[in-house]
Amino acid sequence: MPPGEPGTNAPLFWRAAVADAVLRVDAIPADAGHPDALDIGRTGIEALLLSRSDGAERLLLREGARSIRIDVRSGTLHQGPVRLRYALDGLARLDAQLLTLRRLSALWRLGRMPAELFPPETRARRWIDLLRTIDARTAGASHRDIAQALFSRAQMRDGWRSESDYLRMRVQRLVRSGRALVGGDYLALLRSRHARAASLGGDRGIA
Repeated sequence: MPPGEPGTNAPLFWRAAVADAVLRVDAIPADAGHPDALDIGRTGIEALLLSRSDGAERLLLREGARSIRIDVRSGTLHQGPVRLRYALDGLARLDAQLLTLRRLSALWRLGRMPAELFPPETRARRWIDLLRTIDARTAGASHRDIAQALFSRAQMRDGWRSESDYLRMRVQRLVRSGRALVGGDYLALLRSRHARAASLGGDRGIA
């Protein structure tokens, strides 16, 4: 990405092997007037298309923090409108992929990604604390340094090595969770996030 560009703008192309919500499709050429035609150049949002050495394509559609990931098994999205044939299999990943289908359908109909299908992540605050803890420990920060960065002065005064000692124990838990995350738990975190989004977004209507 360009120098000086915020890291939050970096595109993330999660692989289908680790992200249940990635939808696999076959792209079939279609006339622009076909009722099912999709042209990624005319969606009205950002469309990033990667081509692999074996010819397969990976698509990321983005609108702010909302995104849809699609893997193209056959055909191409480079050459204009296509009809999509969806490759769904199994049960464990089905809810997440059906949610992706609903999001894609809403984008095709409305020209936007409706908030109703992108429920807020209630654990985002903890994930941010975990990432800050990982960065701090990598830089050599002590547990107390981490606590001072995460908590207010009043919290430090009342909760660090107090009778309850809860702040110190909280930082210890963050450090342990951070190590586990770096060690591979981020994959389970990613799957659980998609599963939770599917369960929260599955019964909501679209205006």
